Amino acid sequence: MNLLMIDNYDSFTYNLVHYIESNPYNAGIKVVTPDQLNDKLIEEFNIIGLIISPGPSHPKDRPEVLEFVKNHYKALPILGICLGHQMLWHMFGGEVSRGERPVHGHAYDVHHNGEGLYKNLPSPVKGCRYHSLTCYGELEEFNITGRTEMGINMAIQHKNLPVFGVQYHPEAILSEHGRAQLNNFIRIAVEESHESTYKI
Repeated sequence: MNLLMIDNYDSFTYNLVHYIESNPYNAGIKVVTPDQLNDKLIEEFNIIGLIISPGPSHPKDRPEVLEFVKNHYKALPILGICLGHQMLWHMFGGEVSRGERPVHGHAYDVHHNGEGLYKNLPSPVKGCRYHSLTCYGELEEFNITGRTEMGINMAIQHKNLPVFGVQYHPEAILSEHGRAQLNNFIRIAVEESHESTYKI
């Protein structure tokens, strides 16, 4: 069983891969770039979950990734990170536009609900942010599960599906409990695949 990482040409991707490779559930990882996406990958590599990496640009500039995620979000757990988080928000019709100011390499308190990615974690946790775009408003399909002190959207969870997003970088050295958040996602993906005896 493997996770599929969609690498949006970002320098942080292999830091994420390193974290994920050390997961306790023996899940492997396959990394592809947007131009390599193909529906056959899911069966070929026994994919149990998708991770959408950070990257430059606006979600609308990655139509091939959006199309791939649209095809699979009902069947596979998904975690979007930074740009990936914004892609999920954009895909469901949410506003993604410039924030009040760019934030690059600064950690902020993320106040969360203790569920999903945050199971068994204290609140708040530090999340290291690298972004100039921000997700605005509310969406019927998602709960906003993490916010800054100022109320900025930092994490989302679909109300009915195991689809998650975080605006910050859990793999960054300034983030807290990033490995635990990633492992929580992997645990959920493994459980959804019915290939493990691990329990919530």
